[in-house]
Amino acid sequence: MQAIILAGGKGEGLLPYTEKYQKETISILGNLIISYSIKGLKRAGINDFIIVTSEKGKSKIEEEIEKLNVSFEIIIQKREGINGAIKDGLEKASGNNVVLAFGDIIAPEDFYVSLVNTHLTTGADYVIPLVPVSEGVNTYGLAKIEKDKIEIVKTGSTLALAGAYIIRNEMFDDFLEYLNTRKEMLKYFVWSEKWIDIGYPEDLINAIEMLLDEKKSIISEKAEISKTAIIGKGVIIDDYAVIDDYAVIKGPAYIGKEVFVGNFSLIRDATSIERGAKIGAYCELTHTLVEPEAEIGSKSYLSYTVVGEKAKIGASVISSSFPARVVRGKVNKLGALISPEAEIRHGEILKPGTKI
Repeated sequence: MQAIILAGGKGEGLLPYTEKYQKETISILGNLIISYSIKGLKRAGINDFIIVTSEKGKSKIEEEIEKLNVSFEIIIQKREGINGAIKDGLEKASGNNVVLAFGDIIAPEDFYVSLVNTHLTTGADYVIPLVPVSEGVNTYGLAKIEKDKIEIVKTGSTLALAGAYIIRNEMFDDFLEYLNTRKEMLKYFVWSEKWIDIGYPEDLINAIEMLLDEKKSIISEKAEISKTAIIGKGVIIDDYAVIDDYAVIKGPAYIGKEVFVGNFSLIRDATSIERGAKIGAYCELTHTLVEPEAEIGSKSYLSYTVVGEKAKIGASVISSSFPARVVRGKVNKLGALISPEAEIRHGEILKPGTKI
């Protein structure tokens, strides 16, 4: 069975970050977002993928998937919207059934195993997982369960469509209406474990916390860690990272490949620093995602913040995170969403919820 992965949306909830970068190519804990769904489906026995994306996402996605040892074809989305993307993918698909998955979902691999196993054990041509949601309910596709059947609705439910489905390989006009016409034939299950749909900045911060939860410390032998540095519990330090004198890495935290953390800096509480990023001396980062090759100047304080790839943050920059309006956050904290390649001047104080 083939899988169609949708990774060509506009990413409106992450603008202006997504004007030049596809959101599925954002890196968290050393992996692009799209790779989490592909790895999960691979574990479920799917090894043939059709990726529907945009020109701005093509090269990075191709480079990532080549590492995963699967067969894949990347196509550029031609039709507009989700319905258009699905149709573009179905035109390339073969077989009676396909997996249709959104490339912006982060969930354990068992989620995808449950999806495929439900199809195999029941023989159902349509399998729809649902997930309970409590924040930003109106931002999800929703479904109600009535008399052991599901109905796709716009309001009045806290069960969201979980972003990975098994359907017949057949064309339709509108995907959600199509599911409603097949409700007598489909099977569903409720996934109540970890699951995040990446649509807003707070989802990225929550994803770090979810992925690092209960992780054991892993320190690469190829990392260079000063004898005076302090490494706490739940810390992952990847190859060729450098932790300078008296720096403190207080978990849970991820320090990616070739990352530099300057002396006396404090990295703590669900922070992920991606490949090749540089953190200056005397910085403090908490609940923050720093994308590859970004640079943070010395004496900066970043909280609940996303720093885009190759962005340059000056010295003594502060991102204030409270109080902020969030769509899906459990707490009303959000520092800044800083776009890739953006530059922030020395000494700037960014108000809560700043988007650059």
